[in-house]
Amino acid sequence: MTGDARHENSVSPAPKGSLEAHVAQHLGELCANDEQIRAAMPKPDVVEAGRRPGLRLTQVLQTFVEGYADRPALGWRARTLTTDPKTGRTTSWLLPRFETISYRELWANVRAAAAAWRRDPDHPVAPGDFVATVGFASPDYLTIDLVAGYLGLVAVPLQHNAPVSRVRPIIDEVEPTVLAVSAAYLDLAIESALDSQSVRRVVVFDYQPEVDDHREGLERARARLQSAGMPAIVETLGEVIDRGRSLPPEPIYTDGDDQRLAMILYTSGSTGLPKGAMYTEDMVSRIWTSDAMPTDEAPVVNVNFMPLNHLGGRIPLGTSFQAGGTSFFVPESDLSTLF
Repeated sequence: MTGDARHENSVSPAPKGSLEAHVAQHLGELCANDEQIRAAMPKPDVVEAGRRPGLRLTQVLQTFVEGYADRPALGWRARTLTTDPKTGRTTSWLLPRFETISYRELWANVRAAAAAWRRDPDHPVAPGDFVATVGFASPDYLTIDLVAGYLGLVAVPLQHNAPVSRVRPIIDEVEPTVLAVSAAYLDLAIESALDSQSVRRVVVFDYQPEVDDHREGLERARARLQSAGMPAIVETLGEVIDRGRSLPPEPIYTDGDDQRLAMILYTSGSTGLPKGAMYTEDMVSRIWTSDAMPTDEAPVVNVNFMPLNHLGGRIPLGTSFQAGGTSFFVPESDLSTLF
């Protein structure tokens, strides 16, 4: 092992006889004997670099993804397709394992989607535009969120299980240019946006074209928007990324200052109409660089089961990114697949 490797995988000493000392000793033994644990240890220099004062949000994120480029960043449950012999309909079936995407691959997708949106000849987005997202937590959802940060857009994550009566007033209030929606909630989102004068692009994520419900839902969304006379483009996140790969890369957004509006988190509305809490870019950056949880002492592996319209679903992602950890997402919002 080289000197640099010893420094990277070292564990800070703790008083003898303490629980911390016992954990540190055990972790030290794991690092010495387990290659997987050793390879997943946080890099103190990367953590420190990402927390440097004065960095903009996308610079923070870029520091982490470049520092941990080849590590697995996000994971999701693998699926297989199955066709009912009686109905002939194809659905997806969860498999007992996860698939992952590396930090490098994730950032490549973010850059491609950013280029596709920013350089679109008909409806290009501009810094300060709003992106409303409807869906449960997933790698695709986070990709949309990262694109918003990359381009200086305002992310508006919405409650995935709210009724149309709750979602529609928010869309009317923030006037999003982009409506990003999980395939599972496409009908809800389209119904909520039918009267919108601002939406120019509907991006469907967590989409499998082989699944009949997904494909039919996409066709239904396009038909409803067309019949309502809305000029919005409906496309999948996969199509956006594929188109962006052939375009010149878009520079990360660093204009203005970190007090710009970057995100709005709405309450559930259980005690009245939903109210939006406004987050500046600096406040969002602090979520990604928080030192509330130790990120330099042990590998970080998260199983994420909270929605991303809640800080409770976002803080673990920041902890994992700083440590070069892996964030796994459960596939269902009702916790039925947590264990």
